[in-house]
Amino acid sequence: MCLGSIARLVAIRDHGGATIGRLEDGCEVSLSFVPRARVGDQLLLHLGIPVEVLDPDVAEEALALRGASAEQGGDHR
Repeated sequence: MCLGSIARLVAIRDHGGATIGRLEDGCEVSLSFVPRARVGDQLLLHLGIPVEVLDPDVAEEALALRGASAEQGGDHR
């Protein structure tokens, strides 16, 4: 089973030609697969690697579903 996560991008910096992003949890990740990502974007991560910039409405819906699942005891992390 593949489990992705969603995280908000809070900062972007250049590191020797590589673009690095800091997520709201403090983790730093390469933005190589999402070069158009901007601060404030919600990113879909796979194994900790950002692979897609999510549409704001899609991200909001996914986060709401995850929250509802956790409230019902269905959060199997």
